[in-house]
Amino acid sequence: MITKRHRKTIRITLTYIICVLAFIFFIMPLLWITYSSFRSPSAILSGTIISPAGQYTLDNYRTILSVTDFPVYFWNSLRIGFMVTFAAMVLSIIGAYGLSRYSLKGKNAYIMGVFSTQMFPIVLLLIPIYNIIFTMGLFNTALGVVLGQLMLVLPFAVWMLKGYFDNLPKEIEDSARIDGCNLFQMLFRIVLPISAPGIMVAAFYSFVVSWGDYLVVSVISQSQKTATLTLALQRLSSSLLLRWGQVAAATVLTIVPTILLFSFVQTRLVEGLTAGSVKA
Repeated sequence: MITKRHRKTIRITLTYIICVLAFIFFIMPLLWITYSSFRSPSAILSGTIISPAGQYTLDNYRTILSVTDFPVYFWNSLRIGFMVTFAAMVLSIIGAYGLSRYSLKGKNAYIMGVFSTQMFPIVLLLIPIYNIIFTMGLFNTALGVVLGQLMLVLPFAVWMLKGYFDNLPKEIEDSARIDGCNLFQMLFRIVLPISAPGIMVAAFYSFVVSWGDYLVVSVISQSQKTATLTLALQRLSSSLLLRWGQVAAATVLTIVPTILLFSFVQTRLVEGLTAGSVKA
């Protein structure tokens, strides 16, 4: 007879097994790409999983960093990612706070109009984005890429921060007004510090979307000065002579910044994701 204690033990064991299997499923491709980036071309094409010690090399990374234009693409991705994140945070904080705290005419229709863009595949937005950027004379410019990616990240950032601001008690702001704070003082000294976890989530999302974007960059960027890592990976993987070791090395170098960024802000991300779903 299975007792209540045994059922609990079985349930916990099954939970751990499922979590371990899910972890292996998601982490295995990353581990394999990392492993392949240190193997020689002959070792990768040999079909063996474990190669002899002499077939491991750093030449893939040396070639990517010194022979190719990978550092230029890396810098482009980095500066465009930070520009998108900064602009998205400024605009989304202003927009989300206004939608959360003020009664505006047609507010619900505006909210539905902004959020409805998330219901469409990104591919359907490429032609309108291209027309807007081309009309503004920003085609093949970093600013054009930034504006194109802002159209992708702003709706979610506004929605995320609006929900977070809705859960902040208005009594705190009323007390600040009584103490003589104006709107900007109240925002920078009270609202934004309290909302830091939610802002961190929106900022991380904005950077990751910009860092991994390919569609917008492939349409707006037409030269090396605006090409990003996603384009570099596409060009490496579509060349006539495909060097899997270099592709793997470039992929690892592309993934590492987001992993490092997540390791620094993971505590804030958990706070922001959980606090935004609880009514204050």
